[in-house]
Amino acid sequence: MLTANPLLYICGRSIQLGQQIITDLVVNNQQYPLAVNIMSTSKRAKLSHGTSNLATKQQSEDPFENLPQDVICSILSKLPLDEAARTSTLSTKWRHTWKSRPKLRIDGATMFYCVDIPADITTNNQELYTQGFIQAANAILDQCSSASSTTAAAEEFTVKYPFDIIKYPSDSMLVGHLDNWVRFAVSARTRSLAIDLEPEGLKCCECRYSFPLELFDEQSLSRLEAIRLSVVSLRAPPPGSGGFPNIKSLDLRFVDLSSDDLQLVLSGCFRLERLSIVSCHMHDGELRVPPAPCLRYLLVANSSVNKIQLIAGNLTTFVYDGPMVPLEALELRHAELDFSSLLTLEDAITELPKAIPHAQNLHLIAPMTLEELHLPECAIKFAHLKHLELTLCLYGPGCENNLLSLASFLKAAPLLEGLYINLPALRSLPPCPHGHLKRLRIGGFCGTLGEIELAAHVADNSPRLESLVIDP
Repeated sequence: MLTANPLLYICGRSIQLGQQIITDLVVNNQQYPLAVNIMSTSKRAKLSHGTSNLATKQQSEDPFENLPQDVICSILSKLPLDEAARTSTLSTKWRHTWKSRPKLRIDGATMFYCVDIPADITTNNQELYTQGFIQAANAILDQCSSASSTTAAAEEFTVKYPFDIIKYPSDSMLVGHLDNWVRFAVSARTRSLAIDLEPEGLKCCECRYSFPLELFDEQSLSRLEAIRLSVVSLRAPPPGSGGFPNIKSLDLRFVDLSSDDLQLVLSGCFRLERLSIVSCHMHDGELRVPPAPCLRYLLVANSSVNKIQLIAGNLTTFVYDGPMVPLEALELRHAELDFSSLLTLEDAITELPKAIPHAQNLHLIAPMTLEELHLPECAIKFAHLKHLELTLCLYGPGCENNLLSLASFLKAAPLLEGLYINLPALRSLPPCPHGHLKRLRIGGFCGTLGEIELAAHVADNSPRLESLVIDP
């Protein structure tokens, strides 16, 4: 961005070149002297080195050659890939530097704006999109592969493209190229790998890309620290590969896998800290998380699981979104449970303490029926629970008048210090102003939801109301 004073600030946006004298370069608050006259042409920017007196300009071979290499890399890392490639015309020193980006992202949305493809696009047009994306991606990776072996590795490598063979059969041509791009990630010594093939608005997925774990050797597997896979099928690593010993984050979305394969994958993740399983298809429906000494955070959402067993002793936070299923997480301390199926008050108070007996913080989100409940003294309780948040959608006749039954949570959690209850929003009628009403008195008030809704409606629609009296 060219500024009036005149300084060239390198930021995460495109650089526009114009006819101005640039005397300083500022990167990360560090200023570097630079006298450059940048001229826009249809093909390239012509650079001239000179003083503040335009009449006495002196030509320079390369006005950027004195910049430290780490500064150049910092500049390029803040630019989109296409803009970084265009900087090769600025300086001979920069000509090949852009190829060694530590963060390499091949994104169809930014390259061809594929996310906004019209709904009525023809198959032929989609085939052109796919071919164009493949050609552009291969050209970029060929350039990066031709860089000197001494250049920095692509520590983060991302491929993002909406993959939908059912809707667009031409997307099948991606498969072989995806394998080649994974090979590039292996050769580039990638530490963070993301293969994101999720189409916009995807609800279910029948065809997935088979992720080629066989392309990784023991060294490349041990180098990986983060993996994000979307719309793939995943199988266990080959026998003797050693798994992912250094991976810290594993994010799976719309992934097809079996419980046994997932358990084999996780059994080799000795340093895993975060695990996300979202909208995944588990063949036998059982999720078993083996002992993982470093695992702290687990997210399971909208996946086809019918039983969850967590053996990770150091797991501190568990977030679940789905129907109520048998759960065993004996050492869990922080849990957010978002049940999509109807939950009874009795199940919430008698079954959850068995599943998460050591929980200290619990946020329970559920559609719930409220019934009168007498909790026996010998019942299993939340022996360690200190903070409880309830976000409830109430079902059943007269449930609004039975909120007192929620007091059973106080008996089920004797050490509770904080209780937060989020109830459904009050019902309301269309606005109906009462311009003359000044006094309102409600006798025999019991505090039912209907009484509160009536009082709120009258108060909201009476601009001249002077007194509101509620008598029990």
